[in-house]
Amino acid sequence: MFPHLPGPGELSGPENRRSRLMRRGTVVRGARPAVVLMAAGIAVAGALAPAIAGTARSRPALVRVSSDPITKAGEEHATEAEPDTIAVGHKVLSSFMVGNVPTCTDDIGWAFSRDGGKTWAHGLLPGLTRYSDPPGPEPSVADTTAAWDARYKEWVVSALNCATPGGVTVSLSKNGTHWSNPISVFKGTGRDISDKDWVTCDSHPASPHYGNCYAEWDMVNEGFQVEMSTSTDGGKTWSAPVATANKFRGVGGEPVVLPNGTVVVPIPALHGLVLHDGNLDVFTSTNGGRSWGATQTITTFHQHSLAGNLANLRLPFFPAEGMDRAGRIYLAFPDCRFRANCASDDMVMTTSTNGTHWTAVTRIPIAPVTSKLDVWGGGLAVDPSTSGTSARLGLYYYYFPKLPCTVSTCRVFLGYTSSANGGAAWSTPKVIAGPMKLTQFGDSFPGVHYGGFAGDYVGASAMPGGNAVAVFPLGLPATTQKFNQPMETVKGGEPITPRR
Repeated sequence: MFPHLPGPGELSGPENRRSRLMRRGTVVRGARPAVVLMAAGIAVAGALAPAIAGTARSRPALVRVSSDPITKAGEEHATEAEPDTIAVGHKVLSSFMVGNVPTCTDDIGWAFSRDGGKTWAHGLLPGLTRYSDPPGPEPSVADTTAAWDARYKEWVVSALNCATPGGVTVSLSKNGTHWSNPISVFKGTGRDISDKDWVTCDSHPASPHYGNCYAEWDMVNEGFQVEMSTSTDGGKTWSAPVATANKFRGVGGEPVVLPNGTVVVPIPALHGLVLHDGNLDVFTSTNGGRSWGATQTITTFHQHSLAGNLANLRLPFFPAEGMDRAGRIYLAFPDCRFRANCASDDMVMTTSTNGTHWTAVTRIPIAPVTSKLDVWGGGLAVDPSTSGTSARLGLYYYYFPKLPCTVSTCRVFLGYTSSANGGAAWSTPKVIAGPMKLTQFGDSFPGVHYGGFAGDYVGASAMPGGNAVAVFPLGLPATTQKFNQPMETVKGGEPITPRR
């Protein structure tokens, strides 16, 4: 299905020491510098002691959102991964991968709540794979995201076709529970291999491009060149792919639309199979997706490198994104720049009001810079009814309480913190779930048996004036099967509170 990609033991020189391959040929925790900046002078709240444990009474009530219904010998049944979540009012939609298989998954699942995440309906998208109802043509799928089109009053879910040639599709729903058969955004030919799609829609009534939807992905066989496509009719038809002005190569772009209709796409850069100097770049369109400008660098990013079998872990690392009422974009990602010798990662954040000028990177104080806690990343929720110094933010993140650790000794926790003043100060971190063994998660590459596949991102969203909600995969103890990795959520979401 995909060309052979070198494993950790097959790389030599700096690439073996400083990078990790992720699903479908891209890199997770990339190049790290020998010298890093220290935390002096950073305008964030003081470092807080890490919350790495919690009694059952102190933890929030969790709700089972979905579990893998697909059974097939030889594959990793009872695994779900890589969710995206979007809230519109108190309606919440999540989409995620179902049934871990080599390089991809058996199908795409959906879950929908009408009461702010307290109760959920769930199922599989129709017409995608042989496990869909009705069945579809694809052997496997991956990399799903969720969006809302306010003009056409439709939920939109994207998916990546894993065959060669590859492709990108969207499925549409008026009510969040009944879905169309997949609509082709891009269908490759020959040896085309598509990767890491993302979809969003312009839901700003004052925008000149109100109702446009934008899809992003990259082409592995073209050196990970990024492509964009636009729909002007509610996702029913899509334009031919358009590259950026400088033929940019990257992976994991997340389009977001400003109130004036400008589309902003933050994205990690790639050079070959290695993140290009650890650059986090951005490109934009000001004409409704007819053309896309050249990229510019937001910042470099540096992430702690894990060795040996840990190099295959697939916990969330992509930037997490949200936007407030005034159109300020918030971008949070794991980074080690504030740690001596890049010993472990924090979550850090930068913001922009236009996609061109970005604030200095600041540290989200989940743990002291002297701690050994290592944050992977997760989902950032931004209350769309707030802005500026009153912007309400909620951050879900995965973490290891202490480094170094091994496949057998590492424990994964899910944590949460929030800010009621635009990120100037953050609440005391709290534990949502854990500890979880790496081997309780599906394998990052089925057949490799290192465990640790939760996916490369977790989406989160905030209800106006209310809680931050995210659907997340948990690696739970299994009973009659090898895995027990369902999608769960905090019942009703987590509150966004001032610093305590």
